[in-house]
Order: sequence, then C-alpha cells, then structure tokens
Amino acid sequence: MKRIASPYPIVIILFILTKLWLVSDQGLVAFAHAAHDDLLFVRLANYLIQLEWLGPYDNLTLIKGPFYPLWIATTFLIGIPLLLSQHLLYIAACLITERALQSLFIEKPWRIIIFIFLLFNPVTFTWEMTRVLRESLYPGLTLLIVASTILLFTHRHRPTSQSAGWALVCGLSIAAFWLTREEGIWILPFLVPIILWIITALFTKPRNWCTILIVAIPVLMPLLAIQAVSMINLVHYGIFTTVELKTPELKAAYGALTRVRPVEHKSQVPVTKETRLRIYQVSPAFSELRPYFEKEGFWTVETILKDNNPSYSKEIKGGWFIWALRDAVAEAGYFKSGAQAAQFFQRLADEVNAACQAQKLDCLAERASLMPPWQFEYLAPTIQNFISGLRMLITFSEIPVEPFISMGPNDNLLMFQDLTREHLSTWPLKVKGWVVHASDKKLTVTMVEPSYNATTSSAQLEASPDVYQHFLRENREIPSANNARFEVSGYCIDTCLLRIFDGNKQLAEVPLKKGQTTWFADPLWIFIDKISSYSVLPRQAQLEKIKLSLRKKIATTYQLTIPIFALITIIIFSIWSFHSIKTRTLTAMGFIALSIAAAICTRLLILAIIESTSFTGITPRYLAPLYPMTLLCASLFIIDALHEIEILNLYRHLRSWLKIE
Repeated sequence: MKRIASPYPIVIILFILTKLWLVSDQGLVAFAHAAHDDLLFVRLANYLIQLEWLGPYDNLTLIKGPFYPLWIATTFLIGIPLLLSQHLLYIAACLITERALQSLFIEKPWRIIIFIFLLFNPVTFTWEMTRVLRESLYPGLTLLIVASTILLFTHRHRPTSQSAGWALVCGLSIAAFWLTREEGIWILPFLVPIILWIITALFTKPRNWCTILIVAIPVLMPLLAIQAVSMINLVHYGIFTTVELKTPELKAAYGALTRVRPVEHKSQVPVTKETRLRIYQVSPAFSELRPYFEKEGFWTVETILKDNNPSYSKEIKGGWFIWALRDAVAEAGYFKSGAQAAQFFQRLADEVNAACQAQKLDCLAERASLMPPWQFEYLAPTIQNFISGLRMLITFSEIPVEPFISMGPNDNLLMFQDLTREHLSTWPLKVKGWVVHASDKKLTVTMVEPSYNATTSSAQLEASPDVYQHFLRENREIPSANNARFEVSGYCIDTCLLRIFDGNKQLAEVPLKKGQTTWFADPLWIFIDKISSYSVLPRQAQLEKIKLSLRKKIATTYQLTIPIFALITIIIFSIWSFHSIKTRTLTAMGFIALSIAAAICTRLLILAIIESTSFTGITPRYLAPLYPMTLLCASLFIIDALHEIEILNLYRHLRSWLKIE
C-alpha cells in the first residue's frame, strides 16, 4: 500500500508564502538624513562593497557594530533586496524553532500553532522594521540563537555528526548578534544556564572530548569573530576594538564627566550646562570642546525635541550626550585616528578625575561607564517602565503598522535605493492648506485613516503672511493668521480625514476629497489648497492597500488574543511552579522556558533603566527581539504544564496543601 505524504510541510510552505506575499509591497522607509543611524549603515555598507572596509576614519566609523553594514553589503552583492533578506532570516529562525520544538517531543498541532504565531508576529511588518536599522535583524538573530541552543541542548548525547551543525549555527548566530548591537549581554541569562547544563551533563558520563569541543563552538566562534574584527580595526584605524563605545578610554571620559555633581539635578540630563561650565575651568582638554558644546542648538533639547521648556531647552539629554561629546571632539580635530581619539578621551578623564581628587569639583566616586550615576529617584520610574514594557509585550499594543514616508536629501535617497535594491516608501496623498482660529490657540493638524482611526501624520502650523493679508483685506486682523499654513501626508484605505486640534481638544473634522475645499465654522476657518496623489502604479497601490488592511487585521488579532493567552500562561505558570516546588523537579522544557524568561526580564530591565535615565527605551523598536521570545516562552510553559501535570492529582495536592476537608 502506497504511503500518503504528510501535508505538514505543505502547510508550513503555504504559510511562509502567505507571509512573504503580505510584506512584498512594503516600501523601504529611508531616513536619509539620519547620520548616526540609517545613513551610517548605508554609508558603511557602501565602503564594504568597494572593499574599503568601513571607509575613512571619523567619529562615526566605529560607533556601532559592523555586522549590519556587512549584511547590507552581502545582500547587495548576492542580489537580494534588503527587506526580503531580513524576512528570510526571520522565517529561517521560525523554521529552526519548529525543528527545536520537535526535538522537545512537542506534538505537530502545537508546533504548527506556535510556528504561525511566530511567523505572523506583527512587529516584523511595522514601519520601523522597514527602516535601515539593525533592529530589523535583531528578532531573527535572537530567535535563531534560542532555537539553535535548544537543538544543541537536545542533541547533547547524540553523535557529533548530528550536533555539530547546530553548534555551528549557534556560534555563527551569537557572533552576528554580538557584532550587531552593543548591549548583547542581556542574552546571557538564557545562554549560560543551558550551556552549563550541557557541559555538566557531558562531564557526568565518560568524557567524549570531541563532543565537548563541539559544545565549545558557540563560545569560541563569537570570541574569534570579535578578535578578528578588532584586529582589522587595529590595522585600518589604529585601535583594537569592535565598537568604540566599549573602549576603556571613552568609558573613563564619560564616567569622569558624569561623576561631577550638578548644582541642580535634572532627570535624563547626565551633564548639565552648569556642570559643563565648571568642568571647563579645571580641564584644559574639556575646555577645548567649549566652542562646540556651547554653540547654539548643539544637540540640545530645544533643537532635537523642539521643546522650549526654559529649564531643559538648553540641556543635552542622556541619549544624545555621548554623540555630542564625540561630535565636539571631532570638531576639535582629535578624530584623525582611533589612537588619537583614545588618547584625548583618556587625557580628559585624567584631568577631571584629578580635579575631583583635589576637591576642585564636587564629585561622586570615580567611575568608567556609559551609564549615568544611579539616583534613588530612578527606582520608581524604572519599576513603572518595566511594567509598561511587560504590558506592551503581552498586549502587542502601540505597534505602528501604518506605513511611513522616506525623507532626506535626494542624493542620499538614491544611495539607499541603490544599495538596498528596494523601492522607497512615499505617501500616496499629500495635502496643503491653511487653518485659522480667531483666538491665539496653538493648533495642530492631523491626517487620520478612518478605518482604524489611526493618525498617519501631523503638522504644526508654519508662517503664512499671505493668509494674514487675506484677512486684512476682509477687515479682520487675526494675529494667528501669520502662522496658519500646514502640509500633511498620509496613507488611507478609505477617504482620509483632516482633524484640527487645540491641545487634546478636537475642533473640526474635514473629509479630504479632490480639489480645493473651504470649511468655515466661526471662529475657525479651514482651506485646502491642494490634494495631490503620489501613486504612479495604481494597481500595485491598490493591492498594497489590501495587504495593509490584512496586516492591520493580523495586528488587531494579536492584540485581542495574546492578552488572553498571557492570562492563561500566568495561571498555568502558577500551577506549574506549585507542582515543581511540590515535587522538587524541573523538566528540561521548564528549564528552557525559565532561561528564556530570564533573558526577557534582563532586556526589559536594561530598557527600563535607559528610559528612566537617558532616553525612550520602552518602544516596539527596542522590544522587537522580545516579542517572539515571549510567545515561545509562554508556549513552552503551557505545553510543559499540560505534559507533566495531571489535573486530578494536582487538585488533590491543592486540597491537601490548603487542608480542605
């Protein structure tokens, strides 16, 4: 009798093809003006393609890990569009995760459900993941590490021919992960316990040194990769490091500056303007940077956030102070080589620390760190931010599924399009007009997608002397007419709406139709000058609208179902914990789930501290690698509990423990 082939692989392939179809028309969001982020990665990739390593040395060359530029360059040379390559990496990670679940003896129905939830994770198609950012690779790399480590764990007693491949995948993944972002330490609470378990298990039986060597691959490969990149940087730039943010000289300089006590502590401001003025007097090195630090608008809150709060507007927030410091040192001429920059930072650190030692400055203990000094007042917001991040993870809230627009100089935009092999995201609708209120209210104009009541863009009002003159001719002098013009762009499935706000109060709502529109309800005037469409490929644009609608529905489905799933997980985890404590046993699956949970909590804590001390860290962009980990962790807890716990026996245990008759 002929054996019927299992439909399981076909189902997997169909879901993968569906996911690729859903994201196939997403455009690349090019922030071609972002010199420290998107533009930097493209610029470095351009040098790599020309076999010039990371190009000429300056203050930006070594500020971020080299793996993402290497990825961009590799996909360009192979001929794969960048966004597609990132989706393929994530899909590969999902497939290997499915294989890892199989190795844990999880049944097919469970595996396919987990695979689907991982595959259609809405974070993978947010507009932020369509930027040229290393966070786009992070979910795939993280999931790849978790899955390959599980496979190495489950294959620890199998022949080396079966475990060597997973050890290699694990080692390569960790190496890429470590060279992508600087805070990779958060994955260690997952890796270390499992690797130690494997090594302990191998040493309790007759030692097979070949197997032990294979288990060492995930440790040795990242170390070798780090040493190799550091050596290349030493040859090219005179400094032995992968990323300059990790160099002891820079840490010493930053730590010295932030140890000086400010007269008035300001939250998220590591070195206040008043503190800088005092340090200039005792440090000749820092005094050389004064013309740049005190230049009007140099990295200040007023310039970056457009915030005119008098107590903060001239300050430099924690998220930007490190870039401000490096930019100032570059303008002072100390970034001719890595060695020269390191010498300057060390001199600065020595001078400030000496001034502290001589009590010329009121200082905290000597430190060498990029983290601001801990203040007790950070504790409450850190706890609050941790809980907020956890809430975002289990509700999939605040995920920006709507598309966004590319921006920046045309030459840079062309380079993005060239090196990524992607079409750029542009708004299909652009609206120009003006709005005037008889009072001096500060108005905001927003464009809204009505199907989901989602704001696609917003704008502050700009100068409009012509509008002011128009009202003068009508014998009405309205000062606010001097700043009345706006320009908004948006992407709407149905007819867009224009909403006018005074703070949080909505004053008007106007449907945007073709042609000029006048809307009047005293004391508010709205005039639409022009509505233009950017869509030059109408059939593709129409299809992308359908796909966008489906992506939004998927995101909504996660937002409705995952909180219920999370509640079930909490209940089952409580039962699982009670059972494990009662029986004094810990299953392999439970151990893996706990290790994943430890890594999730570690990253959440790091981001919560960053949010409290420096800049906004609790966002889907930085939480991106945790979404698939959370889904996987919860699934493992539930499955393990269902495997290990007999409900009737558990009920008897509970009755006995609670002493219920």
